[in-house]
Amino acid sequence: MLTQVHELLSARNENMYNDYISSLKGRNIALYGAGGIGYATGNILKDKGLNVCCFIDDDQAKQGTYIDGINVVSLKDIQHDAGYIILICTPSPACIYEKLASQGYHDIQYFPVLMAEKDYYNTSLIQKHKDKINKTYNLLADDLSRLSFCNILKHRITMDFSYFDAIVSRNQYFPSEIFSLTGQECLVDGGAYHGETIVEFINATGNSFKYIYAFEPDRQNFNHLMENTGYIAEDRLKLMNAGLYSETGKIGFSSLGNSGSFVSEAGNDVISMVRLDEAIGEHKPTYIKLDIEGAEEAALGGMKNTIAAYRPKLAISIYHKSDDLWELPLVIHSLNPFYDIYIRHYSKGLYETVCYAV
Repeated sequence: MLTQVHELLSARNENMYNDYISSLKGRNIALYGAGGIGYATGNILKDKGLNVCCFIDDDQAKQGTYIDGINVVSLKDIQHDAGYIILICTPSPACIYEKLASQGYHDIQYFPVLMAEKDYYNTSLIQKHKDKINKTYNLLADDLSRLSFCNILKHRITMDFSYFDAIVSRNQYFPSEIFSLTGQECLVDGGAYHGETIVEFINATGNSFKYIYAFEPDRQNFNHLMENTGYIAEDRLKLMNAGLYSETGKIGFSSLGNSGSFVSEAGNDVISMVRLDEAIGEHKPTYIKLDIEGAEEAALGGMKNTIAAYRPKLAISIYHKSDDLWELPLVIHSLNPFYDIYIRHYSKGLYETVCYAV
């Protein structure tokens, strides 16, 4: 499988992204998806002098609001013949494309602008790290992990979204074919957002668990998290308005109030960051989940003692940076070489790839 990846490298058209951006000049663009992907894509396109007219979102709570001065509307507000390019900005764009096409919308596109801007389709990067890619592939514990790894790389070389069809999995963060949960679990939820993973964890354990540590640095998200977890007894849950990192202290942060908030020296906020090794108390983690917008490697560095001492199960997002796909499994292996390493993918795009270590 990996040989096929390397064979595809020679066929790549490196000008696809620039050609696509050029095709948008002078056009009116509506971005479908007013979340983190849409926000970032809008900024990229505006910086390139392109005309982003509106966001489209199915969430009624977002409709009528503004993102950087741009209105969020419903799909029904966009006429079929209004002359917009509708650029889909969601984790699984092909599903939305099929929906819009079935409703009679025409100029619909889902070119992955954000990922192209962040070098995910830069084949020289794949070529440069060929040895690390080979090492990661050889670490993987099952056939689906190896297929997922290779198909993601094949998509990045060809931009062919059909490579995702064979690898989309279910039960993100709780894949029963990889591990099972006991009644003694202590969850660390890094990037808890509004508490979705906590709800799934409670359901997966049948509400039989020991403890939950939840970390969410964005203040707006943290307020939602507190509201959504108020029913959990205080002796089973600790919420922290902080992020997990390699060092304890303060750091610049872009607080967006959505799933795309991230560490940034140029951010609009300053937040607290903590090392997990210093933040845990008497309850020792048995399962650690990280989905923290590119800070995963730093957070792993801040929990190396916990990993060495307790070997908790790990579920680490490996899609926020262009080299995370191969770098983070290698980091995990370096922290504890006795882990079995798995990869699962949960979208028909380059989002929601998770590395499990058990």
